Amino acid sequence: MKKNKRVIILLSVLILGIGVSLAYFVGKTIFSGTGATTEARTATVNGSILDIDGILEFDDSNIYPGHKKVSKITVTATGENEFIAYNLIWQGINGLNTTLKYEVYKTTEEKEVSATCTPKKKVTNGIQYLNEECNITGIEELEKINEGEIIHTEETTIKITENQYITSKPEGEKVYYYVVIEYPNLTSEELKNQNGDIGQHFEGKVHAKISNKSADINILGIYIKDEETGKYEEATKMPDNNYAIVESKCSNNAEAITDLTDNTVKIKGLTLDGTSCYLYYDKLNASEKTLNILGLHSEGKLTEEFTGPSCDSNDNDTGCGQYNMDQNGIYESSDDDGTTYYFRGSVTNNYIKFGKTGSEKGQGNDMYWRIIRINGDGSIRIIYDGITANTNGDKNNVDSIAVPEQHWNIQNQEISNDNKYLGLTWSDDSQVRGYTTKSNVLNQLEDWYKSNLTDEIDLIDKDAGFCNDRQPSNITTEIDGNEGTNRTFYGAYTRIVGPGNSAGSSKQIPTFKCSEKTNKKDEDLYTISTSSKGNRQLEYPIGLITADEASFAGGYYGSNNFKYYLYNGQGYWAMSPSIYISNEAITFRVYANGQLAGSRVNESYGIRPVINLKADTRFAFISGEDKGTINNPYIA
Repeated sequence: MKKNKRVIILLSVLILGIGVSLAYFVGKTIFSGTGATTEARTATVNGSILDIDGILEFDDSNIYPGHKKVSKITVTATGENEFIAYNLIWQGINGLNTTLKYEVYKTTEEKEVSATCTPKKKVTNGIQYLNEECNITGIEELEKINEGEIIHTEETTIKITENQYITSKPEGEKVYYYVVIEYPNLTSEELKNQNGDIGQHFEGKVHAKISNKSADINILGIYIKDEETGKYEEATKMPDNNYAIVESKCSNNAEAITDLTDNTVKIKGLTLDGTSCYLYYDKLNASEKTLNILGLHSEGKLTEEFTGPSCDSNDNDTGCGQYNMDQNGIYESSDDDGTTYYFRGSVTNNYIKFGKTGSEKGQGNDMYWRIIRINGDGSIRIIYDGITANTNGDKNNVDSIAVPEQHWNIQNQEISNDNKYLGLTWSDDSQVRGYTTKSNVLNQLEDWYKSNLTDEIDLIDKDAGFCNDRQPSNITTEIDGNEGTNRTFYGAYTRIVGPGNSAGSSKQIPTFKCSEKTNKKDEDLYTISTSSKGNRQLEYPIGLITADEASFAGGYYGSNNFKYYLYNGQGYWAMSPSIYISNEAITFRVYANGQLAGSRVNESYGIRPVINLKADTRFAFISGEDKGTINNPYIA
């Protein structure tokens, strides 16, 4: 790795009060100086341009001891995420007998800072003494980073700032400095008469110099993994946010951190000269990119089938309802679009605040959701959780049921005697995969969407669909078909109840794939008419959670679970058909005790809407700590 050469920038861009005449009291006033000029210059650092703009002024008229002046200096770095460490240097002459004082304040946002000075007069023994009292507004909000003195000298060099850092951006990254210079009101008796400063001058200029001591990065190595060879190749430019640092090696205990939200790299613990950092990047797939933007990480894959609790599942106090209690976190699996990352167990970092209730934009109550998973295409699947952020297992969260209890298919009618009623839509010809008639649940979902989410359409993904897996199971001879009144077991039943077994099997093998038979996938994946995939039968991009997704999250058939994040003490429909048997169409739901089970479609249960946010959604936070938690949810 070649060593980057240090670049020293000498910018004669700030001229400091040339020829300013200063005269003070004992019955005398002063007169103005000659002002200041600016030369516009820039410097290039490894392809990035550093601009400095502003005038360090001290040329007011009629000034007296105690006078203060505020000047603003703007540093702008333009380029492709180049990390630049620099100092601001004043070089010039203080021809005054009096030592000036200065303070430097820093901010990343431009502020209104000004000084207001009022002359004060005092007569002692017939001699008039003049001084000023000054008030500076706006300074209290800023960070004070340095202070010092400019003594009487023919020529001197002073670092008015030291070890400053900035990362260049294509649109320009700015840092603002506010410098306060004070002509002090000296208190010692022998120095009260400052008439010796009359006719003297104070001049100089400010320039920038690349920091070559503390915080100087001499080596920044960038290596990107070649997808074909699997080897890391050296690069001269940081990659875009389709890549992430998988490993960083820094000397002197420094640490490199990448922020995909603005594609920057920050170096923590950068304290010593000669610090070196080597950064190793891998390309992200769509879901990995979203995971990184959210600031989350995966625990990896769960290799064993999901098994039920080994203790009394009704014991709420000991948490026996939470099988595999150590499986709490974010895990990796596969869906039809690639790698998906799902939340499992009693997680507390999947809260999202998105949208407001009601049809008028900006009105109504905030709506809270929980992340189910990051889909393989990078979109984010979320389930409605109410108008307040609630802890896991909050039984009082009645608003997490967005729609009051409803029959699955025919509103206010006791009908369940056909396979067709298991579909989100159905047809009169008894085809279970029909589309001509909307189920009651779908009508309710669409009405809720129109009432609450039509103003948020720009953030909602249109392609990620909702699986109503109506594929009959192929592992039992009892299945004759998938229509009419034939006895039929559906795919989710054999995966959730148990592979080829009757109810009560100790294993579940859920899947995020919509159908194992690819010729039926497009029939069961409900998408809107403009989608690039699926059946294109939805008017609005809204659906329900599947039984498989609830199983991945922590739901189990036949056993209570009071601990996982989907449990809230209420029963609500899932989207997956279960079985048609004994003239009853049965679909899955999450029970009020947290378990997964089936219910007849002529029964009534709650509805928790599910939507997908776009993969490129950017989030704000209430604070910078513990992102995605109940007190600091992701804000879309």
